[in-house]
Amino acid sequence: MKNKILSFSFNKALFVIWVLIFLFIGIMAPSFFSWPYICNVMLRNIVEIGLVALPMTFIIITGGIDLSVGNTMILSAMLGGLAYMKWGNIAALLVTLLTGLICGLINGIIIAKIKISSMVATLATMYLFLGLARGISKGDSVYYYGLADFMGNTSIAGIPMQIWIFILLAIIFVFVLGKTSFGRQLYCIGLNPNATRYSGIDTDRVQIGIYCLCGVICALAALIFLGRFTSVKYDAGTNFNLKVITIVVLGGTSIAGGIGDMRGTILATLIIATLNSGLTVMNIPIDIQTIIQGTVLIIALVANAVVNARSKQKRIIEVKKAVAI
Repeated sequence: MKNKILSFSFNKALFVIWVLIFLFIGIMAPSFFSWPYICNVMLRNIVEIGLVALPMTFIIITGGIDLSVGNTMILSAMLGGLAYMKWGNIAALLVTLLTGLICGLINGIIIAKIKISSMVATLATMYLFLGLARGISKGDSVYYYGLADFMGNTSIAGIPMQIWIFILLAIIFVFVLGKTSFGRQLYCIGLNPNATRYSGIDTDRVQIGIYCLCGVICALAALIFLGRFTSVKYDAGTNFNLKVITIVVLGGTSIAGGIGDMRGTILATLIIATLNSGLTVMNIPIDIQTIIQGTVLIIALVANAVVNARSKQKRIIEVKKAVAI
């Protein structure tokens, strides 16, 4: 019982870091503790990034990466907005989701079938989607419409609808990664893709599937993003990909693949949300905010390394004991 109480994991470390940051900011700026601020500012402002971080965790666990998510989101928002002007809300929804799906499918085929590195492939498509968004919009903004307004500004039981959407998807993604054979396949691909392929798993189909899923979630985030900001320009998603990847890495998912936990990604989303909104309410300059966020990321990575080292040492000791017996 004592060992269970004293057991330590990276997710517990993340939770402690989040609680300490939350309490410190709340003590320094008491208005931060108000429920309207937490709900309508802190959590609402991180939803799009948090949503895309969920499928990005799948991708990074397999050893891949998607640098095009920001421009996929903006291209989906722009084409959906243009479709609304001609055909209405239903067409806008279909075009938005279809655009995200096609962008993800392009990434998946290039990576899985043509065997180009995910970083190189999605770097190329990042600029491709950016150029398409600029060309299609001719550099002008695209404005929100009924469906986007509904997605971005509707509340249910006093909580913005996008937060409910994030909670629902987070539960689904936690279950899929931790409790299904599909989740185990993702870990296997990240650890050894060749061995996974020889074991009979269609790794190409899995990879294409998760990139398509990421594209669709980007499209969903596009509807929320457009509704929240009322308009978007072609370059609005420029740094979006780095924010998403930061959350996933902060959550303990290894860029090398094979290691990761969806619960860590969710906790990291809360940490970044708290830092973004908390430091702003404390009137901390943006350059200092960036330094603090970088410092927190380093601390979390060090904690992850320590926990992994302890776990590895524990496994070695257990193996030695088993051999001795």
